[in-house]
Amino acid sequence: MTVPTKHTAPIVVGVDGSTSARDAVGLGAAEALHRHRTLRLVHAQLLLPFDGLEDTERLRDGMHHDGWHRLHEAADVAHEVAPGVELDLTLETGDPATVLIRESASAYEVVVGSRGAGGFAELLAGSTALAVSTYGHCPVTVVRGTVWPRGPVVVGVDGTAAGEPAIEWAFDRAALDGADLIAVHVWHPRMSGLALGEADRLALTSDHHRLLAERLAGWQEKYPDVHVERVVAEGHVAKRLADYSDTARLLVVGPRGRGGFAGLLLGSTSHALLHHAPCPVLVARTTTPTE
Repeated sequence: MTVPTKHTAPIVVGVDGSTSARDAVGLGAAEALHRHRTLRLVHAQLLLPFDGLEDTERLRDGMHHDGWHRLHEAADVAHEVAPGVELDLTLETGDPATVLIRESASAYEVVVGSRGAGGFAELLAGSTALAVSTYGHCPVTVVRGTVWPRGPVVVGVDGTAAGEPAIEWAFDRAALDGADLIAVHVWHPRMSGLALGEADRLALTSDHHRLLAERLAGWQEKYPDVHVERVVAEGHVAKRLADYSDTARLLVVGPRGRGGFAGLLLGSTSHALLHHAPCPVLVARTTTPTE
């Protein structure tokens, strides 16, 4: 997988007027400015279940006006965070998740809030965030928890070739932000299928350290200015990644973890982190955007 370098594919942000979406606009605007990309702000106006009535037309006009109002509010946020960023405001009709998934086919990245309008901060990730993360055609960042502007980028390294996109996007983002990178590989004794003594545990830990070093070697050569901390941890993968992301600016994961099946669009670890991570989560995919 190669991180796209051309500047024609925009960064798309879903806008619905919620606090969560406002945070997504701020994060997307800063990245778009740094990457010299257009920031495409998209609001989805829901279809009405009936048509042809006078009240329906008034309601549709009101929704249309409200949609543009929310887009212009989002544009103000974007210009406040990233003065000079190029904007493209778009009002589409349809289910928000469906609209954003369609937008993702020609996007460099999609950024969404973890909760839509009316969502509560303490609740789990909303249906739109989960759907776009599962079915999106490009990397999807779900903005949740706390954004630590000076924090590191954390990446989950599962040790498989399928996990390479997450490593590449994490190195690329750390280099872009001038941030440290914490590469975390988590293993569990149950993976071995054996009851482990101390000597066996130490030997397996050593094997996992070697595996992590092998997975990072080429990327550290490509990004020599990125300071990397390697961590091999034991335990539940999602829990340990959340622990190391407590003050991170971004957590990067693949759509499927170690042992994931190709037919599964979103693995249990990614799904759990979209609900419980303490910071924004980027789900990295192999698909490159249409230029």
